[in-house]
Amino acid sequence: MVTAANARNSGKLTGKDFIFIAIFGVLLFIVFFVFAMVLGMNANTFWFTHAIGAIPGGIVWMYLVARVPKRGAILVMSLLVAVVGLLLGMLWTGPVGIVVGGVLAELIMSVGKRSRVKDTVAFAVWTLAFWVGQQSMIFLAGDSYVDMVVQSGMSAEYGQALVSFMQSPLIAVAGVGCVVGALIGGWLGAKVFRKHFAKIAA
Repeated sequence: MVTAANARNSGKLTGKDFIFIAIFGVLLFIVFFVFAMVLGMNANTFWFTHAIGAIPGGIVWMYLVARVPKRGAILVMSLLVAVVGLLLGMLWTGPVGIVVGGVLAELIMSVGKRSRVKDTVAFAVWTLAFWVGQQSMIFLAGDSYVDMVVQSGMSAEYGQALVSFMQSPLIAVAGVGCVVGALIGGWLGAKVFRKHFAKIAA
């Protein structure tokens, strides 16, 4: 028997869905962008942007997947966020990480029965992929990474501090923090959803 929820999950994205995805996709980007601006004031805290931003970002994510529980919604959102990131000057590996995260999240949520746990795990994977995408430019650019940082308007000392952080044990802490922060954010989002938005999935 096909339930109403299953029908929504398997349906095609509509014009209203795309509008909602766009609004909350931009909102999710803004959450991470604000934390990047604040934590980016210090090179030693910049790589924790995703770990901390994922906590409020999880609420946005869980509301989005509850409001548009259809296949492709997260991938469309990820493509939008990636484009916004590129337009705002993000190095290309960050947007690539976002898109890869969107693909992985879609795969996780499409296998078996949909659940809040799977949605939360998908967000954790998406956040980690986003983070890996951003910091991977250091490895790809090598010695020229500091020059790229200077060209973007920051100091050579700041760029070198980012590289030094990547070479320290703290980078592992930041990576684990991405997953932990996203799981916390997803859990908070699920609680908020149950309390305030339960009618959406009814």
